[in-house]
Amino acid sequence: MKKQDNYLAMPIVHQQVAGIDIGSQFHVVAIGDDPKQHVQQFGVSTKELFRLAQWLTEHQVKHVALEATGGYERALVNVLQEVGFEVLVTSGANTKNYRRFKSDTSDAIHIRTLHSLGLLPPIFLPDEFSTLIRPLVRLRKSLVEDAADYIRRIQKALRAGNVRLDTVLTDTNSVSGLRIITAICQGQEDPIKLAELVDSKCKKKPAEIIELLRGNWNGAMRFEVRSNYRLYLNLQAEIAELDKELDGHFTDHTKGLEQPQAVADPTVGRQKLRQSRNTPRLPIEQYAHKLLGVDLSNIPGLGRDALLTFMAEVGESITKFHSAKAFAKWLGFTPNNKASGGKVLSKKTLKNKSTLPNTFRMVANSLGNMKKPNPMTAFFQRIAYRAGRIKAITATARKLAVVVYKMLTTGEAYDPGRLVRDMAQVKQQQIRQMKKKLVKFGITSADLGLFTNLKAA
Repeated sequence: MKKQDNYLAMPIVHQQVAGIDIGSQFHVVAIGDDPKQHVQQFGVSTKELFRLAQWLTEHQVKHVALEATGGYERALVNVLQEVGFEVLVTSGANTKNYRRFKSDTSDAIHIRTLHSLGLLPPIFLPDEFSTLIRPLVRLRKSLVEDAADYIRRIQKALRAGNVRLDTVLTDTNSVSGLRIITAICQGQEDPIKLAELVDSKCKKKPAEIIELLRGNWNGAMRFEVRSNYRLYLNLQAEIAELDKELDGHFTDHTKGLEQPQAVADPTVGRQKLRQSRNTPRLPIEQYAHKLLGVDLSNIPGLGRDALLTFMAEVGESITKFHSAKAFAKWLGFTPNNKASGGKVLSKKTLKNKSTLPNTFRMVANSLGNMKKPNPMTAFFQRIAYRAGRIKAITATARKLAVVVYKMLTTGEAYDPGRLVRDMAQVKQQQIRQMKKKLVKFGITSADLGLFTNLKAA
């Protein structure tokens, strides 16, 4: 084959670029195309990371590109951003599909080449405060799940002794359920006394509750219930300490926004920090309102846990998404259609390993169970009737994400009136759909008997 002599070279988008291949034991850095002169290997210790940053500074590098590799890149990204480099973190799927000899050196050079040509799309990186509280919020979620698991174990132990607390109460983790479990751990086994601890709003009759709480007790059952309850209380204490730590971070951050100037004397700074830790705490809804500028707690179903997850996963960085559609697509709520030859090959949604999509889905599911009428619940029920509950959860979660995005980007408060469908608009939509079907099947007014009915009348 004759070699093509004239061709158009791709323009260089970024000058002074470095590409880094991230590893668990070492990082390979490329600032050029020559493997012997422009590539160097560094360790993963803090000293080595700062030496890597110094080496890049000496070679006048301004832009750095690297892959997201199982969390090994986080420490390096923090160091590079602290020094002042423009860091781009991309997904590994954006760099792997090409023919070459596979090695750490070639990977680093290839990452550098792609970034210099502007071919690497960045992944979403939240702001510094969200990055700070994210591990604490995820730890809190894990502790809450563990605590709920111990309640389930208590419920299982009671069921083995025919104490049907799960039949008496819909939620064993409710106030009445915890009250009964506490009394059992304190030695109370009389079903009449235990029935008195059930809330008066319980639908079951007192006599039925007494019979359901009359059990066949034994020593092993008592020990299992008390042991699980002690572990549950320990987790609740840890959750309370974690909430105090989170409140402290929110307090410091909101005060830092109000007073951005730095304190010259470090002693005074420590005194102010101790004073801020001792001041009364605000609910997370008020902290989120201060930081985001709008009150997201007005949205039905969006409570404390959902707001904490949103602040930890996205926070004030939602403006990095150029539209509400881009935000919903990142969450995995829109179909990723793939078509070829006029045929749709796949409609699967993109995967997002963040906990935020599951949080939106849980809120959407709770909206579907709400008895109090609101536009979100009406939308959920309409989709569930037409396409099923699973699709209704995803559709409602997407609508919720769009509402949150528009509130944060426009600064407007939540207005449920905007979500109510205009009946005239619905009527026009139905008329358009009917006309399409009439044209598609060639149905005329005579076929429907419209003129015949008019003459008969």
